Formats: sequence, structure tokens, C-alpha cells
Amino acid sequence: MKNFKSERKFVFLMIVLFLAIGCKTQGLETSAPFSIDEKEYFYWVGGKQGTQGNTIRFRGRTSSLNLSFSKIFFQNREYGVVPQFNSEGFLLEASFSEMRKPVNIMGTNPAIEKAIKDPNEKKNIPFDLEDDEAIILYSVNGREGYHKVTAIIELEKQYRP
Repeated sequence: MKNFKSERKFVFLMIVLFLAIGCKTQGLETSAPFSIDEKEYFYWVGGKQGTQGNTIRFRGRTSSLNLSFSKIFFQNREYGVVPQFNSEGFLLEASFSEMRKPVNIMGTNPAIEKAIKDPNEKKNIPFDLEDDEAIILYSVNGREGYHKVTAIIELEKQYRP
């Protein structure tokens, strides 16, 4: 019986050790394997009534050959991103567009009105960010990291035909 208890303790310790070593921590990186040289965003309005959106753009440099970017979290939205790499660095650009329609909720029952979702409502993201801050999700050699970008410059609103 004593041998069985010591085996259980050993197995338990091995599991805890394995979990401690195997778990990767994901935190906001203060030193990412890239640098951001330009950071800007702008709102735009389309020619069709109610069409609008925003675009966020980062230009940067890296020396890592195994760097990839997958998402940007900005102004309570999650953007998919396809980076463009060249000899001078990279460009990350992501846009969100929407067709804003007025929300007409019929009825006077507050419980029903609360239950109906507004189609223009923003999605919650897992970060608490200011309007001029973003999080970039990247990976190097398959290991993911998060990098916070601050003081993103807002450009003038663009009007598109």
C-alpha cells in the first residue's frame, strides 16, 4: 500500500511538471521581433448611403524570416490581416466595412427590445484598449505573441465614390 501511494505522488508530480513545462504563456510582448515605423487609421464613407468603415495600417521592419501576422484588435473589433512583405519590411492593412441600416424595433415592450440584437453593434474583443491603441497577433516559428501598439495616428476621413 505504501508503494502505491508513492507511485501516485510520483505520477501526480510528473503531470504537474509536464503541465508547467508544456503550457506556453501568452502575454503582451514589450520587445517584439519587429518594429513599427508608421501607424495610422482612418474612417471612410462610401458613395452608397449607409456604407462606411475604417482602415488601419502599419508599416514596419523585421529581421526575422519566420514571422507571420494573423490578426489586429482595434477599436473593439477583430481584423484578419494578410501581410505584405518586401525588401524594406512589411505592410499590415486591415479594413472593416459595414452597411449601416437604421434599427427599427417595433413594439413598446422593453424586454423584447433588449433581447433584439442591434446589427450595427460592435463585437467585444479580449482586450481593454483606448481608441488609439491596437494589439497585433503574430507568430515566430509557430509560437504566438501579442504586441501592443500605442499612439496610432488618426488621418482625415475619406469620402469614396
